[in-house]
Amino acid sequence: MEGESGAVSPLACVTLPERLDSAAAEALKALIAQARDQAGTETVALDASGVGYVGGLCLQVLLASGCPVVAPSEKIREAFALFGVRAFLQEPLPLLQ
Repeated sequence: MEGESGAVSPLACVTLPERLDSAAAEALKALIAQARDQAGTETVALDASGVGYVGGLCLQVLLASGCPVVAPSEKIREAFALFGVRAFLQEPLPLLQ
Protein backbone atom coordinates (compact mmCIF):
# COMPACT_ATOMS: atom_id res chain seq x y z
CA MET A 1 0.00 0.00 0.00
CA GLU A 2 1.66 3.24 -1.08
CA GLY A 3 1.01 6.66 0.36
CA GLU A 4 1.12 9.95 -1.56
CA SER A 5 4.89 10.23 -1.07
CA GLY A 6 5.41 6.79 -2.64
CA ALA A 7 6.38 5.28 0.70
CA VAL A 8 4.69 2.14 1.97
CA SER A 9 1.86 3.01 4.36
CA PRO A 10 1.47 0.99 7.54
CA LEU A 11 -1.42 -1.44 7.78
CA ALA A 12 -3.65 -2.25 10.70
CA CYS A 13 -3.11 -5.82 11.86
CA VAL A 14 -5.38 -8.52 13.23
CA THR A 15 -4.02 -11.63 14.91
CA LEU A 16 -5.55 -14.85 13.62
CA PRO A 17 -6.73 -17.57 16.02
CA GLU A 18 -4.64 -20.70 16.63
CA ARG A 19 -7.12 -23.07 14.98
CA LEU A 20 -8.68 -22.28 11.62
CA ASP A 21 -10.82 -25.32 10.88
CA SER A 22 -14.16 -25.51 9.06
CA ALA A 23 -16.06 -24.57 12.21
CA ALA A 24 -14.03 -21.35 12.44
CA ALA A 25 -14.71 -20.11 8.88
CA GLU A 26 -17.69 -17.86 9.68
CA ALA A 27 -15.94 -16.40 12.72
CA LEU A 28 -12.81 -15.77 10.63
CA LYS A 29 -14.86 -13.94 8.00
CA ALA A 30 -16.47 -11.82 10.75
CA LEU A 31 -13.07 -11.13 12.37
CA ILE A 32 -11.67 -9.81 9.09
CA ALA A 33 -14.80 -7.69 8.47
CA GLN A 34 -14.62 -6.25 11.98
CA ALA A 35 -10.91 -5.43 11.58
CA ARG A 36 -11.65 -3.67 8.29
CA ASP A 37 -14.43 -1.64 9.91
CA GLN A 38 -12.24 -0.63 12.85
CA ALA A 39 -9.29 0.26 10.59
CA GLY A 40 -11.50 2.10 8.12
CA THR A 41 -9.84 0.35 5.18
CA GLU A 42 -10.45 -2.68 2.99
CA THR A 43 -6.98 -4.11 3.61
CA VAL A 44 -5.69 -5.20 6.99
CA ALA A 45 -2.68 -7.40 7.63
CA LEU A 46 -3.51 -10.87 8.96
CA ASP A 47 -0.90 -12.00 11.50
CA ALA A 48 -0.70 -15.78 11.14
CA SER A 49 2.27 -16.31 13.47
CA GLY A 50 0.23 -18.26 16.04
CA VAL A 51 -1.80 -20.45 13.68
CA GLY A 52 -1.31 -24.15 14.44
CA TYR A 53 -3.93 -25.55 12.06
CA VAL A 54 -5.59 -24.24 8.92
CA GLY A 55 -8.15 -26.12 6.87
CA GLY A 56 -9.20 -25.64 3.28
CA LEU A 57 -12.33 -23.60 4.02
CA CYS A 58 -10.47 -21.05 6.16
CA LEU A 59 -7.69 -20.95 3.60
CA GLN A 60 -10.33 -19.94 1.05
CA VAL A 61 -11.62 -17.22 3.39
CA LEU A 62 -8.07 -15.89 3.82
CA LEU A 63 -7.48 -15.82 0.07
CA ALA A 64 -10.89 -14.30 -0.70
CA SER A 65 -10.28 -11.49 1.78
CA GLY A 66 -7.46 -10.14 -0.37
CA CYS A 67 -5.63 -9.15 2.81
CA PRO A 68 -1.92 -9.89 3.19
CA VAL A 69 -1.08 -12.85 5.44
CA VAL A 70 2.03 -11.80 7.35
CA ALA A 71 4.36 -13.60 9.75
CA PRO A 72 3.03 -17.00 8.63
CA SER A 73 3.55 -19.91 10.99
CA GLU A 74 5.03 -23.13 9.65
CA LYS A 75 1.52 -24.65 9.47
CA ILE A 76 0.28 -21.73 7.37
CA ARG A 77 3.28 -22.08 5.06
CA GLU A 78 2.60 -25.82 4.70
CA ALA A 79 -1.12 -25.28 3.95
CA PHE A 80 -0.47 -22.57 1.36
CA ALA A 81 2.15 -24.80 -0.30
CA LEU A 82 -0.16 -27.85 -0.22
CA PHE A 83 -2.94 -25.90 -1.93
CA GLY A 84 -0.49 -24.36 -4.42
CA VAL A 85 -1.00 -20.77 -3.28
CA ARG A 86 2.31 -20.07 -1.56
CA ALA A 87 2.73 -16.92 -3.71
CA PHE A 88 -0.08 -15.28 -1.70
CA LEU A 89 2.01 -15.17 1.50
CA GLN A 90 3.45 -11.73 2.13
CA GLU A 91 6.75 -10.47 3.39
CA PRO A 92 6.40 -8.57 6.67
CA LEU A 93 4.77 -5.17 6.17
CA PRO A 94 4.97 -2.09 8.39
CA LEU A 95 2.10 -2.35 10.87
CA LEU A 96 0.21 0.22 12.88
CA GLN A 97 0.85 -0.19 16.56
